[in-house]
Amino acid sequence: MPVKVVATVISDLVTDQRVHKVCTTLQGNGYEVYLIGAKRDHSLPLTQRPYKASRMKLFFQKRIWMYAEFNIRLFFKLLFVRADIFLGNDLDVMPATWLVAKLRNKVIVYDTHEYFLGMPQLYGKPFALKVWTKAERTIFPTLKHIYTICPSFCAMYKRDYGKELLSVRNVPYKNFMPSGIYQEQIDAIYDKIPTGKKILIFQGIGINLERGGEELVLAMQYLPAADYHLLIIGGGEVFDKIIALTKEKQLADKITILPRVPFEVLRLITIKADLGLSLDKPNNINHLYGLPNKIFDYLHSGVPVLVSRLVELERIVDTYKVGMYIDDHDPKYIAAKIEEAFSDKDRIELWKKNTIKVRDELNWEAEGKIVLQVFAQATIELKTKK
Repeated sequence: MPVKVVATVISDLVTDQRVHKVCTTLQGNGYEVYLIGAKRDHSLPLTQRPYKASRMKLFFQKRIWMYAEFNIRLFFKLLFVRADIFLGNDLDVMPATWLVAKLRNKVIVYDTHEYFLGMPQLYGKPFALKVWTKAERTIFPTLKHIYTICPSFCAMYKRDYGKELLSVRNVPYKNFMPSGIYQEQIDAIYDKIPTGKKILIFQGIGINLERGGEELVLAMQYLPAADYHLLIIGGGEVFDKIIALTKEKQLADKITILPRVPFEVLRLITIKADLGLSLDKPNNINHLYGLPNKIFDYLHSGVPVLVSRLVELERIVDTYKVGMYIDDHDPKYIAAKIEEAFSDKDRIELWKKNTIKVRDELNWEAEGKIVLQVFAQATIELKTKK
């Protein structure tokens, strides 16, 4: 009988590439996977997958009530679902996932996508920070099988809890094969992308506080509409603010804003870009040591990058020579750096060429093997419990 893995995540399943890749890898290697997520008002339709997946429609859309509702309902759902191993994705699903695993004497694997207690969303919210700190300090020391997104987070969690974590970067598959089911949607988006201009792209399902989105919009004031056009794709806490700011500054001729799209669509849009931007501010721990997913989406699409000076981003950009940095978030400065990136045609062509090496060396075909190592160890523990 295959080992049954029940994975939990509060994010939108349609746009969460990491969770989908993990579940697909497990399903393709003999595990029986069931993924449980959340459905919000803005969630996209859930398409067919190689593993079982379902979403719980949430009544509450705001953070504290949303997390409480999800974990309470998830707790009762997990009590009765068939499972051998539970996979919790991020701390916000662990109260229910961890507690049920303990009550049912099941094995638990934890994929922490963030240095959770360092997220800027918790700044200035002492009650929320206290709750999540208590949860992490209760749960984390009991876990045996943990992996995260980058070496910096591994080092930080080892410092905090003395545990050795494995790093699994959220990279795309080396060999991308579009399914063709979204062609009509893709064609409609292509019609919105102007020709004869340098296309900038800024993407992310979590365009939240301190990620540089607002400053990028303001930077477009200083770039000529005849030469540059910005695509913003995704969602998040400041997404509505970005839309409003674009209208306020009358930048509709310079900026196209698109809501969340399936990751296959996102990849086919990204390949149309000339420069990818990742502008997280280095003023909080989670950003300074994190590794934004979008960096690999850009590079695997052959798009060089302009990024903030963050520890893990510097590791990628310096190693592979695929772009340059900003050292300031002043909009006029960002605009000047964008122009500088395009000022040397030979250099930007070299950056594009070097993205091929990133795709060849940093891909899910390699990173997925680490996930399988974690679950091989979890399966060994499972046998001791039977």
